[in-house]
Formats: sequence, C-alpha cells, structure tokens
Amino acid sequence: MLNLPRWQTIAVIVVTALAALFALPNLLPAPVLDVLPHWYATSRINLGLDLRGGAHFLLEADLRSVLNERVTNLSDALRGELRKQQVAFKDITIENGPAVVVVLRDEAQRAKALEAIRTLDPSLAVSGAGDTIRLAYSNVDLVRKKKEVIEQSIEILRRRVDETGTIEPTIVRQGDDRILLQVPGIKDTTDLKRKINQTAKLTFHLVNEDVALTGQNIPAVLPPTTFLVPTREGMQQLRASNPKAVEEIQSANPRLSPEQICRRFQPQCLPVFKRVVVGGEDLDDAKSTFEQQQGGRPIISFTFNAAGGRSFCAATRANIGKRLAIQLDGEIISAPVVQSAICGGSGIITGQFTTQQTQEQALLLRSGALPATLTIIEERTVGADLGADAIHAGTVAAIVGTLLVAAFMFITYGPLFGSFANLAMLVNMTLVFAGMSLLGASLTLPGIAGLVLTVGMSVDSNVLIYERVREEKNNGRSPFSALGTGYERALTAVIDSNLTALIAGVLLFGFGSGPIRGFATSLSLGLLTHLFTATVFTRMLLATWVRLRRPTELVI
Repeated sequence: MLNLPRWQTIAVIVVTALAALFALPNLLPAPVLDVLPHWYATSRINLGLDLRGGAHFLLEADLRSVLNERVTNLSDALRGELRKQQVAFKDITIENGPAVVVVLRDEAQRAKALEAIRTLDPSLAVSGAGDTIRLAYSNVDLVRKKKEVIEQSIEILRRRVDETGTIEPTIVRQGDDRILLQVPGIKDTTDLKRKINQTAKLTFHLVNEDVALTGQNIPAVLPPTTFLVPTREGMQQLRASNPKAVEEIQSANPRLSPEQICRRFQPQCLPVFKRVVVGGEDLDDAKSTFEQQQGGRPIISFTFNAAGGRSFCAATRANIGKRLAIQLDGEIISAPVVQSAICGGSGIITGQFTTQQTQEQALLLRSGALPATLTIIEERTVGADLGADAIHAGTVAAIVGTLLVAAFMFITYGPLFGSFANLAMLVNMTLVFAGMSLLGASLTLPGIAGLVLTVGMSVDSNVLIYERVREEKNNGRSPFSALGTGYERALTAVIDSNLTALIAGVLLFGFGSGPIRGFATSLSLGLLTHLFTATVFTRMLLATWVRLRRPTELVI
C-alpha cells in the first residue's frame, strides 16, 4: 500500500507546485501584480458583496406589456380559430383590462363561437350579450402570470450575470413587479447594464409582401395581422442622423413599441406578420463564431431543439421564395429570402457585428429571453456591509483555528506524524485557494466559515488513519506492516465520509443562492482537495519516510 511508483510521486509534487503558483496572486501586493502577466494577475479570489461591496440595482418589470402581448396573441389565435370553425365576425378588438371583444355578424352563431373559444382556452372569463362577446383572463390567472414572469426574469438574470455560478449575486423579488439585483465587486456597470437592458427576445416572422412601403410613405392603417418593425440598419442611420430621437426612444415611459418608433421617427422598417414562425424559447444553444466565407466575419450560430427544428423546417418549406425576418429585441437584424427548406435544426445570424457583440448576444440568447422588459429605477454602488472588520475577524478566526488544530495534532501524534498531518492541511488549503482563484469564485463571510470548517476536516482523515495505525501497532505488527495495513483499512472510511459530505455541499450549491452558495463552494472544493491530500499526498509522505528511515518502531 505504501509502495508508490515514481511517476505518482512526481505527479503529486507537480500538482502541489502548480497549486501554490495559482494561489500566490492572492498574497501579492498590487505593485507586484501590475508587472505580472494580466491573465495571471487576475487569477484571484473575488471578495463577495458582504466584504467589498458592489453594484446595486432595483429593476421594474413591464408587466403591462406582457399582459397586452398575451391578449394580442389571444386575439390572433381567436381569428384563426373562428375562421376554422366558419364563424363570421365583424371585428375583434383589444380593450384595456386587458380583454378581447368579438363582434359577430350573426347572433345565431354565438353558441358555436363560445365552443371555439372554450377549445382555445377554457380558463377565459366570458361576458357580454347578443352579438358581442368579451373575453378576459381571471384575476387569479393574471396574478399567477405576473408571478411566473418575475420568477422567470430572476432565473434568466442569474444565468446572464453568473453563468459559471461562482460570482454569487443577490437576486430577489421585491413587491409585485420589482427585482433587487446586487453584484459583488462591480465598479464599471456598463457591461452589466447592457446585459440587463437587453430582452434578447428572438422571433422569426414572415414579411408581408402585400404591404408596400415607399420611403417614408407608411400606410395609415395596416392589416390586423401585420405590424411594423424597424430594421437594424434603419436604427443605426437614425442614431447617426438624429441622436435626440434615440434619447427620446430610450427615455420613453412606457417604452415605445416597434410600430410606434416606425411611425413617429420613420426609420427604415418592414411590415411583418404578427404570427411567430419560431420563437427564441425553442433555441437549444447559441454561440459566437466566424463565417468561413465573407472574410471570416463574426456571426452567431444557433441550434433549435426538436420542436423548434420541426417548426422551422415546415415554415421554410411552405414559404420558399418569401422573406423571413429575424427580429431581435424589436429590430429586424436580417430578412433573407428562403431559398429552400432548412431542416437541419440550426442556422446563423449575420450582420454588422463585432466579436464582442456576437459573444454578448450569444450569451443572452443562451440564457433565454427576458419575459418582460426590465427598467432600472434605482442604481447605486454599495459599500461592504461588513468590510475590513469582517475580513479581519474572519482572518483571525481562520488563523486561530488553524493554529489550534496544528497544536492538537502535534500534541496527540508527536512531532513527526503531527508534521505530516499539518503539512497535508497546508497543501489542502493551498489547493482550495488555487481552485477558487481559477474559478473566479467569490469569497463571502459564509465562505470563510467554509474554509475554517475545511481546516478541521483536512486533519480528520489523518486522525482516522493514525488511530488505525495505532491499533495495528498494538496488535503486534511491524512498523511497515502497521502503516500499510492501517492506511489501507482506514481509507474506506475516509472516502465514504468525504463523499457523503460532498453530496451535501453539491446540493447546497445547486439549490441555494447567494451566501449559501459561497459556503457550499469553499466547502465542496475543500472536500475534493482533501480527498487528494488524504488518499495521495499523505500516503506519499509516509512512503517516502519509510523508504528513507526504515524505522524499527513507531512513535505515534
């Protein structure tokens, strides 16, 4: 058990040396870091919001637009269903409330119309008399929808801000339509605000070729199935020629719809059908890449899930020769002509993108579209809740705890085996700091507690091993046999205890948030590195000592 191949010994030494190298930037002063390579100097543990402050945002979700969009989709679906059931109607309009009002041509078809409505959505509340039918969602349904929108927005924000799960932002609901977002260590909030402000809603629509737009000649009335959307080129020209118009669009409350922008500021626009051919919710993946042709320009490559791939294939097969508009956040970024059926389940988005823009957009699409537009109503930089005092107190606790544990091991198992255990503890903490630095993890006050707990657990395995060795020695075994047998028989208990604790740490990380994740991160990393030091590093120390000293008795 103690006979280690030379390559294993070399591997252990190399891993330990690399861990020390990557943990070192956390101890170096700023002047030294400035002269080091950027990738190495920035490989450090981040302090959490409770230790060094960060960015604070209070966001308000535009729930009214979500409900209006839901009612608009209902009215479009209702038109199709009534035509399918051969129910004649004069008009279908949308009222504030929100509600949909259907005016029938023949009152005698009311029962047939109600049957079609129940087929479409049985939860709708129906009112009105004669040839008029008023449809609305119940208050319970509206409250449930609002709650779903906020919860979905929180989850998408978490994926956008913390894709790796190591930054530990605080994202919680406040009131009915507001979200509190706090991100530790953020000083320049430009990139963060860009991620928040973009809805990243991707939809594919067919262009209505029957509606002619000549220059600024926009028809006063469009067909009810059609709406106007500005093109990206048109918005870029508007930004260059009329910056005040762009400021007015951005500051408008409530936000202007794409059609309102087209009619008021008259950029280049396209008339598209309201019906969504394929939506961004069917996206399976999106990534930034480069086109093989066209000089290797940056593009966004996307892949649909099975349902989206089938819908996209059917839509392109049925509309060969027609233009398919790709709408992203209220702008048409491309409107190519469908040359043939696209049934591979994937595609690309091209445009005048920079590499950074494609990377950010791919992240937003990958995270999912925000169900509602989020408006920043409060923004400030927050100071540390605990700050230097907490860091000092946590550091003192960690140092005192480490010294007490080290002293206990020296007193209980002697200077030799106590030194082995304490050296393994030191290597374990070095591995933890190196792992957190490589992951870019944030260290919070609960994370410091996890590190202190790791210190105690890192010698726990040595206690099990040493006690087992004592038992084997007392049973009359030779020093070499006692060490080998004791280590081998204690190893099962060591692995089992660490794996069960690791499962708990993984569950805390998966289901927890904020400070809980900070504790789970440091604890789980400590358990993983402890498995390495207990099963490999300590064994290497014992094997090296036995090979060099050839002891005739054990003092343990």
